Amino acid sequence: MKNKLAQEVKNVINKLHKVILLLLGLLLINNGIILAQGKTIKGIVKDASGTALPGVTVIIKGTTTGLTTDAKGEFQIEVPGPSAILNFRFIGMVSQEIKVDEKSYLEVIMKPEESKLEEVVVIGYGTVKKKDLTGAVSIVDTKDIQNRASQSVGSVLKGMSSGVTVTTSGQPGAGAVVRVRGIGSFSNNDPLYVVDGLTLVGVNNINPQDIESVQVLKDASAAAIYGAQAANGVIIITTKKGQEGPMKVDFNTNISYNWLPKYDLMDATEYKKWDDVAYTNAIASGVAGVTKLQNHYDGNTNWQDEVIKNSIIENYNLALSGGTKNINTYVSANYMNDHGTVYGTNYKKYAFRVNTSGEKGIFSYGENLYFTNEITNGMWGNPFANIIAMPPTIPIHDDTHPGGYGYGNPDRANTYALNPIAGQDLQSNINKGFFTNGNIYGQVKLFDALSYKMNFLYMGYTGTTDYLRKLGNWTMGQGSDIPYLSRSTRVQQKYNFENTLNFKKKINKHDIDAMAGIIYENNNITDESCTKLSPAVTSDGEYLTSMNVASGLATVGSYISKGVLISYIGRINYVYDNRYLLSTTFRADGSSRLSPNNRWAYFPSVALGWRISNEKFYNISWMNDLKLRASYGQLGNANIGYWDYLNVINPYPRALFGNPESIAIGSTVSQLSNTDLKWERKTQTNFGIDAAFLNNRLTFTADYFISKTKDILTNMPLLLTTGSASGNYGPNTSITANAASLENKGFEFNLGWIDKIGELSYSAKINFTKLRNKLTGLGFGRTEQYTNLAVSKVGQPLGMFYLLKTNGLFQSDADVQNYKNAQGKVIQPNAKPGDIRFVDSNGDGSITSNDRQVVGNPWPSFEAGLNL
Repeated sequence: MKNKLAQEVKNVINKLHKVILLLLGLLLINNGIILAQGKTIKGIVKDASGTALPGVTVIIKGTTTGLTTDAKGEFQIEVPGPSAILNFRFIGMVSQEIKVDEKSYLEVIMKPEESKLEEVVVIGYGTVKKKDLTGAVSIVDTKDIQNRASQSVGSVLKGMSSGVTVTTSGQPGAGAVVRVRGIGSFSNNDPLYVVDGLTLVGVNNINPQDIESVQVLKDASAAAIYGAQAANGVIIITTKKGQEGPMKVDFNTNISYNWLPKYDLMDATEYKKWDDVAYTNAIASGVAGVTKLQNHYDGNTNWQDEVIKNSIIENYNLALSGGTKNINTYVSANYMNDHGTVYGTNYKKYAFRVNTSGEKGIFSYGENLYFTNEITNGMWGNPFANIIAMPPTIPIHDDTHPGGYGYGNPDRANTYALNPIAGQDLQSNINKGFFTNGNIYGQVKLFDALSYKMNFLYMGYTGTTDYLRKLGNWTMGQGSDIPYLSRSTRVQQKYNFENTLNFKKKINKHDIDAMAGIIYENNNITDESCTKLSPAVTSDGEYLTSMNVASGLATVGSYISKGVLISYIGRINYVYDNRYLLSTTFRADGSSRLSPNNRWAYFPSVALGWRISNEKFYNISWMNDLKLRASYGQLGNANIGYWDYLNVINPYPRALFGNPESIAIGSTVSQLSNTDLKWERKTQTNFGIDAAFLNNRLTFTADYFISKTKDILTNMPLLLTTGSASGNYGPNTSITANAASLENKGFEFNLGWIDKIGELSYSAKINFTKLRNKLTGLGFGRTEQYTNLAVSKVGQPLGMFYLLKTNGLFQSDADVQNYKNAQGKVIQPNAKPGDIRFVDSNGDGSITSNDRQVVGNPWPSFEAGLNL
């Protein structure tokens, strides 16, 4: 029995052994099959011209296994078997997928990617494909916008486009100054901003994180559709929309650290030493009024450290987006807090946006609403000048002075410099602004090629500025001002009605896109102000800012502005066989700011384009795209006051007549006007070239433009003999007239490179601008115009620096006496060693304002931007 059981166990073990051997055999066979199926693939990747492409990414689909082609465009990769699929990717090329099958060698030909040229670009009241642009339009890439930690639209534009100059004051909440192709007028030179179709003067309150795209229309052909408002260029901003799919939540924040460079200034000890030396030399030289040294204050104030501070800008953004096939929504909220780098300054912004759009059958509709609340505590005066001028011996606080702040004293610190801390503390200047911007639109497709769109746009603004002047002084010799409260309020409402018909049709080789429309714009502004003396003060010295508890005299004022603009617009874009391009635009504008005889003006433009790269004879393999452009057009400007064409009547004159005498109330013209005012007119000519090289990795754009402005609205001197010696707000010594003319010429270049090394994508963009402006006329026989420290002369650039030219320092009394004119007259007889020697430019032997001369050009030789 025992032997039988043992035999059975042995049989079972033998069977298990055979099964294990069988399984091992099958495993080895299977492995062998797999190994037999694995194979090596070699190959080369070329472009359409046969040039090898190094750096092409080759990946086995469904895995992370991959490599890049070598310098000869060749590759070698191990694949699992004939069913494997290789994916080939390269910047500027259309991606390809190739199944290996039984092949062991692959020759891959990659074609250029046309998607960039097929991108839709927003232009005035419509869109156009990028490849069909005929005007000078700069496009700020969406990725570039998102990659920047921008707090304002100005920072988005800075350095991103040729021909666009952006400068900022650095004050918290202050908007950027943007100039498109230089200065073209003597009045306002700000470009027109168009946000989702709404025309705005400034866009500092727009949240950059909401921006989807930015286009800058620079020449007349591109901007003429905006006619009278586009003389200074147009910046079109489109905000984000929701996309079909589940809701997406995007939260981002950035903290910017700000600091300002500082001077190496003397401390109190050094200052006392050199101040004593200066006074000692003055006494020895017999300088009038200087008989003793200063009895210095005991302070040791570092005014830079007290006024300038390192600060941060906090920026928080939350966005939700999503939608269905018929409707989508984008909602965002933004909070920004700029703590300011100057003592007592700061800026806060709260913003909320709701964008929706949808379509149903032949109907499409949508709205864009944006609400912003801004609070700005502004900067007083020029603290950067005062931190240099204020001696360090002066303490910040001094209880012996009104208000308790330190400042100059004839015997202790003889300076009229202003205490910047006192100026900021003794004056409170807070501005609050609430913006409501938005539009609601509806569109219906009437026929296959024809659609009608109605767009209602609204811009509302309510702003208040509260100013409090407390009791106290901040400089030597200042009088004792009575404390007062001041509040100014502006309420502005602007609404537009736009009705446009759009026709778009492609017939064989003919591509036609036409638009016509009527626009009505109404703008109403009400300004009110109130000032009241002697605000109430609590027992602990706190000022009450309520007007009704101020006990002093009150002064009130108000001003109402109303303006209407009616426009008729039309445009035709025509493309034949994707080679020849034509764009024509016409706009007629009528403005209530001008007299009835001159209200209407007409602004035409035409542009031509030739896409040479689509010609049959074109055979340059390394140049993928080549287009020539030329345009001519006119723009206008009537950026003057709402009532400048009307005389101002003073209804309050009083006179005594008769016997017995009685008071007679009369009226008189207090401010003369010019009833012949008409539109400024700018004529622009532009020549451009667009090209793409090396499979669209290298792009190049160049433009040469000539811009001439005539009938510029400028202030002309008014003789006092006219009897109009004073106006509403002071002397009426000038009158607006169409007089001056300007010319701007320039070159613009944009160069871009985009490529990929393995999984690393990178890009570089360079832009260059060289611009020259020239004053070609001032009108009425004038050849020059003086403005503060500048002069504008016909034939020269605007605003040349007009100053006394220096020529070193006098080293001795003999040096002073030897400085003579041609007739032997000592030019600066009262000068002392160490004084500045000025150039006697007219040779009359004395230094006067007549010796001022042009010493510099305020316009840069060139401007350039680099973005990596």
